[in-house]
Order: sequence, then C-alpha cells, then structure tokens
Amino acid sequence: YKVYQYWKDDKITRNEFSNAISYLQKINTLKLEEDSDPITSFLLSDSLIRQNKNQHETFSNCTAGWYITGYFTPIESDYSGKFINVLVDKKQYKFKEDFAIEVKMEGWGKTTSGNYLGWYDESFHLSDVPLDAMGGKLEINSVAVDPSLIVARSKITIPSLPDPWGAFIFTSSDTGTAIIGKHIDVYTGEGKTALNETHRITGHDNRVCLEVD
Repeated sequence: YKVYQYWKDDKITRNEFSNAISYLQKINTLKLEEDSDPITSFLLSDSLIRQNKNQHETFSNCTAGWYITGYFTPIESDYSGKFINVLVDKKQYKFKEDFAIEVKMEGWGKTTSGNYLGWYDESFHLSDVPLDAMGGKLEINSVAVDPSLIVARSKITIPSLPDPWGAFIFTSSDTGTAIIGKHIDVYTGEGKTALNETHRITGHDNRVCLEVD
C-alpha cells in the first residue's frame, strides 16, 4: 500500500496510481471488481477497510434517525449524449450533454481529457481534481453535512451502513444546498461502480457516531 500513500501525499498522479492498481490486478496481486474504476474498487477493498476498524473505539457520541444518501463523480466516457457547447471561465468547451447534466446534479465529473468539470456558484469550472466545499481534493471518505449540526473536518462513522461503508471513518469536508438537518451525503467515488453504491447506501433511520476527544 505504499503506492496508495504516495497518491494520498500527491507524490504521484491519479493516472499513475490507477495504472499501478491495474498492473497489480493483472498479475493477480490484487483482486478487485472487474469493469469498474480501479481506484474506487481499491478504496472499497476489504484489506483497506480493515486498517480503520481498530480506530472505531473513539466514536462513542452516537445518535439515530439520520438520512443517508450518496453522490459520485460521473465519467464522461460512460455517457453517449450529443456534444454541446459549455461555457467554462469565459471559454467554450464541448462536453456530452447528458454528462454535463449529471455534473450539475453531482457537483463534479471526469472529462474525456482527464480533468474534472465542476458545477458550483451557478457556473461550470475546470480542475485537475474534484474539489470539496473547502477547496481540498474530494476523496472517497468525504461526506457532505449540514454545518449547523456537524462542524467542518469532523470525523464520523455510520455503522448502520452496509459493508464496507459501515467500517469507514468519514471526514465532513463537504456541504450541499440539499443537505439540511440530520442528512449526510456520502461520496462514493467515480464511475458506474460508485453510482451503484449511492443507491445501495441510501436510506433512513441510520446511526451516526462522532469522534470523542
């Protein structure tokens, strides 16, 4: 998992990390779900989840009755709509129409060029990585919360979620206009696998635990 830490520390690019995972899968060092984004599959692997399990003892401030949803990063190559002109920072770009619509719903999407198209402040933007509400890199352990209930950068767990999500330690690094009250939106990664996970984790009456100092 050294290569994972290199990526976390921004010492290698996302493409380099993805290629490394694909190579390890090819030589049977890693067993991941086929036909899915390799980084999303890696981050959902059992071996990575087990690294977090022994840290859960510090999460004892728990409340019930939370509504959990999921959001993801669409990948333009998964879409088949016609190309339309999109204004980004006063320049015209062409993106697939159904992809651009999905970006408006989800916040960020990966373009066929490899960068990311984002929608916030009622306009499109481009970035090398998808961003959270604080300007940091949106990662698979990020959640969007109502900041009046959970302060920014809080560590939380949601043990009522299905595996492997119930074992994750999340960081409240994002927000959303639809995230009000006891509602948490969990970022599930990129592509079709991540979209499927958003459906799987959505539900009411969840239990949320905050880290206790």
